[in-house]
Amino acid sequence: MFTHVSQQAWEALTRSLIESGWTVTSTVPVASESEHSIHQMGQAAAASSIFLSCRKRDTAASVPAVWTGMGGAGVLSRVRRAVEEGLKEFEPLRLNPVDEMVACYGRALQVLSEHWPVIDRDEPVSPLRAMNEASSVVAANQIARITKGRIAVTELDGETRMALTMFGIFELSEFAWDEALNLSKSLGIGLHAAAGGYEVDSRGIGVNTAAEGRTGRARGAEVEGHGYAAPLVRKGSKLRLALAEERDPRRLSAPQTDWIVSRASSPNSAAATRQSPAPISTARRPTGEIASSIFSTYGPPK
Repeated sequence: MFTHVSQQAWEALTRSLIESGWTVTSTVPVASESEHSIHQMGQAAAASSIFLSCRKRDTAASVPAVWTGMGGAGVLSRVRRAVEEGLKEFEPLRLNPVDEMVACYGRALQVLSEHWPVIDRDEPVSPLRAMNEASSVVAANQIARITKGRIAVTELDGETRMALTMFGIFELSEFAWDEALNLSKSLGIGLHAAAGGYEVDSRGIGVNTAAEGRTGRARGAEVEGHGYAAPLVRKGSKLRLALAEERDPRRLSAPQTDWIVSRASSPNSAAATRQSPAPISTARRPTGEIASSIFSTYGPPK
C-alpha cells in the first residue's frame, strides 16, 4: 500500500522495486482517508492508497525494450493505452482528481516495470518519464470532461490548457510547486515568472509571486496596480490558481487567452458586469463554451 502524490516518491518506490528484481503486476486504488480528515480539507491531497502487487522478474532474460516502436509497438504506446483503460476502469470508483492522477501513475509504472529496462535512443527511460506521459493522458481526459467533449486539448492555447488541467486536478486548492513543474513538463508548457509587464506566451503560463505582508499582492501586481497579471500564484513551495477577483480587471476586460475569458465570465468577477468580450480563437470554437463547460462541471470559479 502506498499513499503519496509526489512523483519523486513514486519514482523512488518504483526504482527500489525494479532494482530489487520485482515487477509490478497490478495497481488498485483503495480508499484509505476520510474526506472529512483534517489532512484532506482544503488540500490537494490523496484520499486513496494504491495497492501494488509484485512478482519476481527473470532478470537474466531481460532484454531492453524500446520506448517508441514502429506502428505503436513501443512502451510509450502501451503506457498511454494502460492509462486510458485505467481511467475508464476508475470511473465507477468516483475518485477525486488527485487520486485519479496517482492511480494512473500506478498503471504507467506497471507497464514500465513489465518491460524494464526501457531505452529511447540509447538513453534509459526513467519512471518519471512514464509518469509524465500518464499526466498528459489524464490532462487530456480532464479537459474533455470539463468541456463535455466539445473541446480537445489540442484546440486550446498553452495557458488555458495548463490552467484547465490544474483546475480539473487540484481545483482551487494549493498544491506543490514540484507537482506543477512535472505537469508542465508533461504538457510541454513552461512556468514563467510574471512581472508587471507579463505577456502571454503560447507555450507557457505566468506565475505571480505572492508578496509577504499585509497587502497580500504579488510584486508584479503592485506594478500593474490592480491585481494579479498571471493565472498562477506562488507562495513558497506552494502554487494555486488566482481567484477571479484577484486578477487585474484590465486583463479580464481585454482577454488574450480562453482561460482569461472564463475568468471574466465568472459571476463573482467585477468584469462579469461588463459587456462580454469578443470571442478569441474564433477559427476554433466560441470561447464562451469553455466558461460554460467549467461552470456546468464544477460550478463557477470562486
